[in-house]
Parts: sequence; structure tokens; C-alpha cells
Amino acid sequence: MSDQIRLAWTVSVAGTPFGPAQAAALLAAVELYQDATTDPVLGQIFGVTVAADATTNDLTSATRTLTLNMNDANTPTAPPPFPCQPRTSTPPVLPYPLRAAKTLPGSFFVSNGSSTVLTSLTQASSLTAGESIQFLGQEGVFYTVLAIVDSGHITLTAPYAGTSGNFGAFKEVAAPCSFEFAAVYSSADGDTNGVPTTPAILAGPGARIIELTYLDSTGAGPFTAQADLTGRRPAPFDFDESPGTDIAVIVNLAVITTGGFGNSLGEITLCELSDDLPEIPANATPGTGIGAGQGDRTFFALTDAAQLLIDRHLAYLPPSYFAIAQQGAATPMLAGDFLVTTGSKDVFTTEDVSSDLSSGDTIEFAVQPGTTYVVDQVTDRIVRLVEEFAGLGPLSQTVMPDGTKDWRSVAVQKFPTGARVIAPSPANPPIAAELSAPLAQFVALETASPPLNPPLTPHTVPTPTFLSGLFTRTLQLAMKGVPVTPATIALV
Repeated sequence: MSDQIRLAWTVSVAGTPFGPAQAAALLAAVELYQDATTDPVLGQIFGVTVAADATTNDLTSATRTLTLNMNDANTPTAPPPFPCQPRTSTPPVLPYPLRAAKTLPGSFFVSNGSSTVLTSLTQASSLTAGESIQFLGQEGVFYTVLAIVDSGHITLTAPYAGTSGNFGAFKEVAAPCSFEFAAVYSSADGDTNGVPTTPAILAGPGARIIELTYLDSTGAGPFTAQADLTGRRPAPFDFDESPGTDIAVIVNLAVITTGGFGNSLGEITLCELSDDLPEIPANATPGTGIGAGQGDRTFFALTDAAQLLIDRHLAYLPPSYFAIAQQGAATPMLAGDFLVTTGSKDVFTTEDVSSDLSSGDTIEFAVQPGTTYVVDQVTDRIVRLVEEFAGLGPLSQTVMPDGTKDWRSVAVQKFPTGARVIAPSPANPPIAAELSAPLAQFVALETASPPLNPPLTPHTVPTPTFLSGLFTRTLQLAMKGVPVTPATIALV
């Protein structure tokens, strides 16, 4: 399996005003990214990090080689972590100190372009020089207090750049979280290390274990704590076995264990919870729970309940480059239509899916997203479910005696819908053509054109046709007309 992508550009100096060393210096000076670990384009859009960036030259040419990490096999690992609420306009970079906002008394009269702020109440006991403040007229932008002039106004170190008016304000204070209720979750159910339901949910093909590196409020550390992902359900970190009194600074967040896919399938988020997560009961089931006995709690319901405990999001890992290169591979659509009937276990299909489904597999119907069903058996064009299909049919309208209209759901025979496989996931590491396609637009020097209609799979398109050559054109501009030749994308 490939772990890295290697991009390269070469300039031949023959017949040009540049020597090899001068051409190498020009190539190396071009800013293709802003940060090797958390770049706003490569990291947030593609989920990769920069492993190496080297420029060399010989007697006739200069070459710049950019190596990108795609998973956790190298340093820095990919996807890279980002703060969920960065405090600066520049690309967010960890370590990230956690803060809280405290409401200031009175109202603040701010004027665009002025560093003087009139206040309705004195701020002498609430603010001190050097503290950070934000105004409701420009939320998310922090200003540093220069001085508390008198009981009627304060001054800022920089002119206010937001909307003029009379607003409330907040000051930013250091507020390390106790983090006894810290957890992590994914947007993909395939990012899981398994759940002890009945029957058990097996470990998925995507990310399985997440490691958090942090400093505590005393400045000690860095310390580490791990959490076993459970898909969309927030999974707690075990801080009882980790040193450090609390979490004040997030140093890093990384995928350290994966299934067969080789990286994460979805976006993974570190969050703070309002309360401790309830334990998964021994009789929890992974499916819909339709017809379950009293006291039976389903894992699906537990996931929703846990999501409601989220107070704020702290840091996240974007979808990995593997997931971007192979979108939909974790839960592929099955061929044909599935004819579901409310209250029935039997689902007729327009295509034979006996080679795609087996007893014990989990599927989801497009007409009822978020609800999964376990397959009991599959025969030619018939899928029998363990539980009855409980999706809503079309609505019928009844005019009541008082003239009002009553809309009720009615069961319908053989309602056509699509279906996708949830588990076991067939997600595998992307092939070379799939890995090359997303980054090809940054490398190949071709005229942009719309994708083929209908789009062809990477297996059948040896060279993508919808290219912009962003990196190549950027380097070309720096070379002042001297041709820059991109190399074929290499996977290593």
C-alpha cells in the first residue's frame, strides 16, 4: 500500500538566462503551501501533510520534489489536526490553547477605524491591559486592550474593523477544561474499534484508535490519552490512566490504529461533553430495535443520546486523502431497486444481489437514512431481513368531520428505493489511479475542461481530463517564461 505521493517539477536551463543554481533558487522560493503540517489547501481539502520539500540541480537543470503523507505511517501523520474555532485569520496551527468567553458588563460603542471604545459602564474591575476582547458586531475577531482610560471608555491596540454600533462584548480568558467528559467521534460509522452490542459491532475498516497529546493547566506535559472510536457515537478518553490534571493545550490529535482501509473514512472530531457518557448496556442491539422487548436499548439510540451531550467542538481531523480518493467505498450502493413494504421482512430486488449480500450483513435503505437492517438470508431477487421494515410509506389525506385534514402514513406494497451496504464494509486502500486523480489538477499542465459526462471511474481514465495545473502554473509564473515540466505522479 502506498503511504506517500511524490510530485516533481523540472526546469531545463539550456538556452535560458538562468544557471542551474539560480533556477533551483527560484523554484525553491515559490510558496506552494504555508505550513507543512496544517496547510489550508493540502491539509484541510486533501487531508495530507508535507513530508519533504527538496530542490536540487545538476549541470543542466533544476528539480523541485514535494513529498506528501497520506496516512499514519510517517511523520507528520495525515490527516492533520486543526482547531475547530481558530482565533487568528492565519491558517490554524497546533498547539492550541483552550479558552472561554466571559460576558463584560454594559454596552460598548465601537466605530469602524477607531481604537477608542466608549462604554456605558466602567470596565476597571473587569478588564486589564493586555487582555483580549471581542464585540458582538464582529464575532470571532479578538482585539487586545491597550488601556482602561477612565470610567467611560477603553482603547485598543488596533483600530476596530467591524460594523459600527452599540454592542455587547466578551473577554477571552484562559479556561482549562477538566476534560473528564472529553470524547471523540467520526462522521463515518466505519471508523470504529468495535462495540460490544448484541451481536457485537466488529471493528471497522477505517480509523480505530485516536491519540490525543496535550498539556495540562500547570504547563506540564506533553501527555497522551487514547480513545477507541465507536463511529458516530462519541467515545471517551481514559484520563484515569493518563497523567496530567486537565487539558489546557491541545498539542496533537492523530489516528494511530486503522483497519484494512489504511486511514479514516470520515471527519473525526474532538469534543467536550456536558456529562459523562452512559455505558452501553449488555442488551444493546446494533440495528433498529423494531419489536425489541421492554428495556432493550439500541446502539443507534445511544448514539443520538451521546451526540446531545456535546457542548463544544475543540479540534478535528478532516477526511483522509484515502477517503477523498475513494469516495463512497466504505458504504457502496447496491445495484437496482429494493422494493420495501412497511411491516414486511421480505424485500424484492430488481437485480440479483446474492453475490453482494450475505446473512448477517447490515444494509441501509435510501428511503430511511440512518436506520440499518440486518440481512437474514438472500435468494434470487429476494432479501429477507431479520426485522420488519419500519420505514414510512406515502401519506394519505383524510378529511375529518370538523373539516380539518388528517395526514397519516400508510403501508405501501413494494415501495422502490436504493440501498447501500453498511457492514461488513468493502472499503480497501485506493488503487493508484484513484490516488492520482484528486491531486492531478495541481500537477498536470493542461487546459481546464469539464469532466466526462457521465464521469468515468479512475480505472478507465489513465489521465484525468479536468485539470488546472495549479502548482505547475504557479511555478511557471515564478520562472518568468522558462518551461516547467511536471513529472508523473509517483506513489511510494
